[in-house]
Amino acid sequence: METSTVLSLLPALILFSISATLTPGPNNILLAYSGANFGFRKTLPHIVGIRIGMTCMHLAMLLGLGKLFEQYPMLHQVLSVFAASYIIYLAIKIARGKPNSSNSSASPMTFSQAALFQLVNPKSWAMLLTLVTALTLPNEQYWPSALLGVIVFNLATLPCSFFWVAVGRYLKGFLQNPQKLKRFNLVMASLLLLTLPLIFY
Repeated sequence: METSTVLSLLPALILFSISATLTPGPNNILLAYSGANFGFRKTLPHIVGIRIGMTCMHLAMLLGLGKLFEQYPMLHQVLSVFAASYIIYLAIKIARGKPNSSNSSASPMTFSQAALFQLVNPKSWAMLLTLVTALTLPNEQYWPSALLGVIVFNLATLPCSFFWVAVGRYLKGFLQNPQKLKRFNLVMASLLLLTLPLIFY
């Protein structure tokens, strides 16, 4: 095995990981919403949940999960319907949430919720599919290149999650008025709904 050949993937892995994760998607919309409404500390479990959830999915796909969906197309359809339903539920929850109210049901995503959300996040599936199919090497170099992808993806994308929480925290300075915060939440809910077509693409 040529170590230099495996490491030649490094620039492409870094560039893909940052560009794919920094662009808007369900995770980033939810992180910005959480940053604005609940702050950085309360959003940390959400960030860790994303990373653990995506890492588990990444490893599962490397072990052949993608082939299972190819063999049983109905699984993909069931997952798509569930994903769409859950994203609609989250959008409604965000739109109705009143974080300044003591009676509000609004709360930041927990670690387990964020991890499980990756299963229904269309962008997570798309990113990981690219990593597994286009950014791995064949034969005996498969696992070294695959594990390099897992490591690089996590290291490169973690700062991107922090960035979106910081965006939310920055915007909070302009959202002290409850009505402005409500409008912001409605925009975040609408953006989340706009990701629905990705599920059926």
